[in-house]
Amino acid sequence: MLRTILVPLDGSPLAERALAIGCDLARRAGGAVHLVRSHVPIGVIGATGEGAILSPDLLAADEVLRNKAEEYLKAQAARLAREWGLSVTPHIADGGPSGYITEVAELVNADLIVMTTHGAGGFTPGWLGSVTDAVIRHSHRPVLALPEHDAHAGEPFTPRTLLVTLDGSQHADAIIPAARDLAITFGASVSFVRVIAPFIPGDVVSTMMADRPDPFGIDSQVAAAKLELDALVATMQASGIEATSTVEVSSAPTRHLLEHIKQTEPDCLAIATQGRGLSRLFLGSVADKLIRSAGHPVLVLRPRT
Repeated sequence: MLRTILVPLDGSPLAERALAIGCDLARRAGGAVHLVRSHVPIGVIGATGEGAILSPDLLAADEVLRNKAEEYLKAQAARLAREWGLSVTPHIADGGPSGYITEVAELVNADLIVMTTHGAGGFTPGWLGSVTDAVIRHSHRPVLALPEHDAHAGEPFTPRTLLVTLDGSQHADAIIPAARDLAITFGASVSFVRVIAPFIPGDVVSTMMADRPDPFGIDSQVAAAKLELDALVATMQASGIEATSTVEVSSAPTRHLLEHIKQTEPDCLAIATQGRGLSRLFLGSVADKLIRSAGHPVLVLRPRT
């Protein structure tokens, strides 16, 4: 179950959107929350053979900023513990944000990292493409990525429908346990979807005109996929989760998935960052496109290989 929740913060209101969701998840599961903030020291103004040079003014300013960050994190932890009746532990250290988030997630054995796709501007870079992107790429913990532009951003996160995208690979299936736990936590239904892209070898025109049924072998792929998804549906139903499945065919899987999402309007998506192909990262293609474009919270996981 999703009992140990980690929420990264950077001091911005955008990042703080994850707090209520993380605390609600922890309270529902009888768990705990860990807050993480990384302080990036002010850069050096020069260097010699003996090392870096920092002016006294810069050192003093950096200490002030670090103290403010620590005070902010401790105040948030105290407030959340009081308001939600939870154990809330703050973690702060100097260094890069994504590396520290990943480190603490392993240290506390986090069941889920809840974070927004964007944080503060200025010295802290935009999160998707930097911090959130790096955490998803390097952590093996499930991440609930909350998009910047979400039509339901001001509402409580109480998903009733969860769409799980699969491609038939073991890597893609790695997201299923986290999706199941999220569905159980909120009593949500689960819909599995798989889009099969036809592989057309050789002379496309000749192959398409071939006088034989199912020249691309799509019918057999669809039938096999339906059997696999039916088994998943039965497993979910045995756990008390309402579940359905859909298998569709498209030469443009990502665009087709986005259209499917637009039509079905699920409350949350779920996908693994690695699917078919030799060490192929879905992030940068399917998962990346879903996080950037779907406008829905996305439960995403980089599987262990």
